Amino acid sequence: MKALGIILIVLVLCAVGGLGYLYMNARVTVEFVECIATDAVDQAAYFDQLKERVENESFIGTRFSRTPLTTPEDFQFYTYTVRMNNRSFLPAEMVEIQVTPMGSDLLQIGDTIACNAEAGKATELSATILTTKDMHNVREGTVTYYLWGLPFSTKITLGKR
Repeated sequence: MKALGIILIVLVLCAVGGLGYLYMNARVTVEFVECIATDAVDQAAYFDQLKERVENESFIGTRFSRTPLTTPEDFQFYTYTVRMNNRSFLPAEMVEIQVTPMGSDLLQIGDTIACNAEAGKATELSATILTTKDMHNVREGTVTYYLWGLPFSTKITLGKR
């Protein structure tokens, strides 16, 4: 009986040590990759479709401003790409990026597909905003994700390396 107690104590200590090792080595990092600027004139058909959806209130995404969309010559799209390195043993679920708007940002186009980051792998995700032509591309972004149902978030500077 005494030997069984010692074996069980050793097993519990090994399990606690293993969990501590997993906890201390689990990291999720987010890094900026690139920003692509596109004039709305170059994507006039998409801009018109977006404008129609905003006017019909069927737009999927985040509206930062109630400023009406006029002509595509006044606007540009910024597409930010970030890489999320999931160096943990748990998958990161419902990963999304939200751009913090500046004064002349109008909207962030939403994504209808859920993004997950597999355990031990890197995943790239992107966010596209519509802004006026006179704005620079540096923004702050927040990447949110869930590990075992617990929410986590990381702030990152977008548009600047």
